[in-house]
Amino acid sequence: MEVTLTVDAGAEDAAVLTEQGRLAVRQGRILRLVEEALEQGGVLTEEDLARALQVTRRTIERDVQALRTAGHLVQTRGQVKGTGRGQTHKVRIIELWLDRQGYDQIARWAHHSVQSIKRYISTFLRVVTLHRQARALSEIAFLVVASEKLVADYLGLYEQTQAAPVRRAKLEEELARVSGLAAIAEKGGLKT
Repeated sequence: MEVTLTVDAGAEDAAVLTEQGRLAVRQGRILRLVEEALEQGGVLTEEDLARALQVTRRTIERDVQALRTAGHLVQTRGQVKGTGRGQTHKVRIIELWLDRQGYDQIARWAHHSVQSIKRYISTFLRVVTLHRQARALSEIAFLVVASEKLVADYLGLYEQTQAAPVRRAKLEEELARVSGLAAIAEKGGLKT
């Protein structure tokens, strides 16, 4: 199976390099590549990761072990086989945000830039808003430019959030804030 991967995310990787260092960039890339492959129906091996990132397999093994120890789900071929799909990295980032952790703290844990974290949250909020408008999953995926798998994962998290008072409150606060900003913009109060 052929998948398209983002080895270098440009400015986002540069921000992580400046704020967290070279190791964090490589580990963030591992997380991104694994997730991109899974979203496209593929599963990477550690050899695939080593080749893509131009490092040794041993380096990838060490990084993957460190990421797993830190609580990341790194689904590589062999690890995924027979265990089923777990929680995606982006869903875990949204969970941390719903638990009211700060952008900087989440970015350090995820080895992503704050900009990336905010983009994932924005997409999640758009998915929830469109879902509440009774849009179909495939339409939501098209409108937010995300895979149907990611949209389904976000909707699963949304359903779980309804039973968690702290997370539900955070979500409702943010949805109210976003809809308030949209209303102001529509009336011409904000220059967008």
